[in-house]
Amino acid sequence: MNATLDQMTAALNRCDENSPYSLDNEDAYQAWRARKLESRRNLDPARVFRLDCDERMPVSMLEPLREQISAFNFVIFESSSSLGKQQFLTLNRQFGLQALDSNLGADNDNVTSLQVVADADSRAQYIPYTSRAMNWHTDGYYNPDGRRICAFALYCVNQAGRGGGNYLFDHEMLYLLIREQAPDLLEALMGDDMMRVPANVEDNRVIRAEESGPVFSVQPMDCRLNMRYTSRPHNIVWKSDHCSERALNLVREILMDGEAMIEVRLQDRQGIVCNNILHGRQAFHDLAEQPARLVFRARYHDAIDLDKGFGLASTGRN
Repeated sequence: MNATLDQMTAALNRCDENSPYSLDNEDAYQAWRARKLESRRNLDPARVFRLDCDERMPVSMLEPLREQISAFNFVIFESSSSLGKQQFLTLNRQFGLQALDSNLGADNDNVTSLQVVADADSRAQYIPYTSRAMNWHTDGYYNPDGRRICAFALYCVNQAGRGGGNYLFDHEMLYLLIREQAPDLLEALMGDDMMRVPANVEDNRVIRAEESGPVFSVQPMDCRLNMRYTSRPHNIVWKSDHCSERALNLVREILMDGEAMIEVRLQDRQGIVCNNILHGRQAFHDLAEQPARLVFRARYHDAIDLDKGFGLASTGRN
């Protein structure tokens, strides 16, 4: 265990040397900022990539996908035919996503079927299993550090008759906008005690232990920026000193302003693969003459890695 901690510390130190997310490295930040903004000007976030889970991703698609992910941290895709859950996972592996998270409410295969459940179902107390709107959040913000959610994928089997659209906000852009406006507040957002999620207790049984941690952090093994956040007012405790409150208010102001927000309403057979960006969902209403809304969700402890995914596909190990 100590060796692992030492390795993680050494990895974080290596990240800090060239990381644009280090407040001591202004040159790296400015270079990254310029690339980020330029790429977003030249690409369409709503571009839909036609993908097939049964065939290897063509080499010609790798660079456009890489550019899209670098610019927005997400990709919208459309499958050539309706996918089952195992086919959905196979497609995700083409993005290098393998380390599935097991979360409360997921099916036995660790894929979550997001749909309205009956009131008697224990999941009905959680908003994802209702038709209600979901405010800004990142997935798995309550997970412990060793199970940090770095990516997730959604696949729309059936869209609702009305509503059900998603709104997306690249967490790297949020970092950029905060650093432009008030870089001194980023230190508070990176504090290990900034955000505390109380334990989830049902019938005197601890379903999930209390967790504390930062909003922004740098993942030690790949030096990527990770974010944990929720707009929900309940079951969340924020650090209450003056600097932390200013930082949290700025996050809320930027999200409300919506400068970098992107709205997407997935159609049947369409999905999103992303590096756990901020997102929310509009309320929806199912129509009697149409199938009820059903969206598959898979959460991952690894981030998108197209080179790894292409290698797996090319050797047939998917």
